[in-house]
Amino acid sequence: MKTLLLKPLRPLLILATTFAITHAEAQNRIGTGKVDELYQTNCAACHGAKMEGGLGSSLIDDEWLHGDSDDAIAKSIREGFPELGMVPWAETLDDQQIRSLVILIREQTQLSKASDVLARTLPKDGIFKTNHHDFTLEEIYTGDALLWSLAFLPDGRKLVTQRDGKLLILEDGKDPIVIKKTPEVWQRGQGGLLEVALHPEYQENGWIYLSYTENTGGEENGKAAGMTAIIRGKIDGACWTEQEELFHVPSHHHTNTGAHFGSRFVFQNGYLFFSIGDRGRQSMAQDLTRPNGKIHRIHDDGRIPTDNPFVDVPDAYPSIWSYGHRNPQGLDLDPSTGLLWACEHGPRGGDETNLIEAGKNYGWPLITYGMNYNGSPMTDKTHQEGLEQPKHYWTPSIAVCGIDFYEGHNFPQWKNNLFVTGLSAQELQRLVIKDNQVVETEIVLKNQGRARDVLSAPDGHLYIILNEKTPVSGRICKLVPAPN
Repeated sequence: MKTLLLKPLRPLLILATTFAITHAEAQNRIGTGKVDELYQTNCAACHGAKMEGGLGSSLIDDEWLHGDSDDAIAKSIREGFPELGMVPWAETLDDQQIRSLVILIREQTQLSKASDVLARTLPKDGIFKTNHHDFTLEEIYTGDALLWSLAFLPDGRKLVTQRDGKLLILEDGKDPIVIKKTPEVWQRGQGGLLEVALHPEYQENGWIYLSYTENTGGEENGKAAGMTAIIRGKIDGACWTEQEELFHVPSHHHTNTGAHFGSRFVFQNGYLFFSIGDRGRQSMAQDLTRPNGKIHRIHDDGRIPTDNPFVDVPDAYPSIWSYGHRNPQGLDLDPSTGLLWACEHGPRGGDETNLIEAGKNYGWPLITYGMNYNGSPMTDKTHQEGLEQPKHYWTPSIAVCGIDFYEGHNFPQWKNNLFVTGLSAQELQRLVIKDNQVVETEIVLKNQGRARDVLSAPDGHLYIILNEKTPVSGRICKLVPAPN
């Protein structure tokens, strides 16, 4: 059990049991306070350079005397425990800096557990062991491009998108077929050919849906700019045909960054839900006149539903279903409730799982459980009235990407569990949801590649897309129940 101790910035004047220096003095010494420097300057002498403990106890053993929540740890730093030697820092560190220290403690705690996680998830004789099911990982395709999304055709063949703009048909034992005449993509950063999905009535109508990044000649600040677009079409032989544009953003709303395009699809009752990230323009996620940082709903033929929450708001994008999102790259329906769930990337810390409801504001960038990538504070606010709380969040970030509820029969104890991919963490996680709350998480796969997408397939298996950055490559694997 522990009480936080933080090293004073300078010799302190003792007044009764209160230790303090002025906030201005502290700011002169710590400046903007990148969190790693902040910790080494103020905390390391007591708690150790790696939070392992010293004069003060360890900060990474998950034992807390005064509460283990983020708010409780922040309160310990802010108010201190002078009688125990822990000085109060409310006058020397602002709330944003204190919040960044909490995030750093969470990051280092998880890193300290990394060896345990690796040992637990390491396959033995090719078998991965989990709480409920053991499985093997069977590779079914490998290519030399970054793979993004996967869909199954009724005849068992597979559609897969490459971010470089190629749409492939995969058939066991045969070379991939590259579909010709697909739309030209704007390849910039995270942009390219993204999601692929079949219409729920594909066998009757043949519609295939794609999202991709486009540039139609627009510029922002003199640089080429782009945005996510949604189309549908059909495949005739090896050609893309009958293309229809479903969602297209005028070029004056395009941005020149290569970040945060989204995007995933969900079909429900004749509607199509899809996501677009904030495109690196944080404040636009709160701007209803802009399409980015939103989850949208349209009819599956592109028409705008008349009961969308902002359809009658002047100048608002009528397709908006929810807003205040950073970069949602996971979207799926809970088969047990029919409710819409999303996962989105946070900054450094604060990846989120959200239950998506019409008209709700999910807070980005007004509230977050993360901080800037360089370790500088972003905001101390994790809650605010009128803004939705995530049902689950990850600090440190795992770089959440594609998600899918498992609906197969091969892993019965996983039925209706939500599977979540992680790029930077190279993880596949299993989330148990009860009464619309995440009540359990488990890492079922680790360090097999950057996990981009997961799919509960018609054959009852779970399929996963794994990518590598250097050299660039992509694999599709399936989880197969281990014998006995």
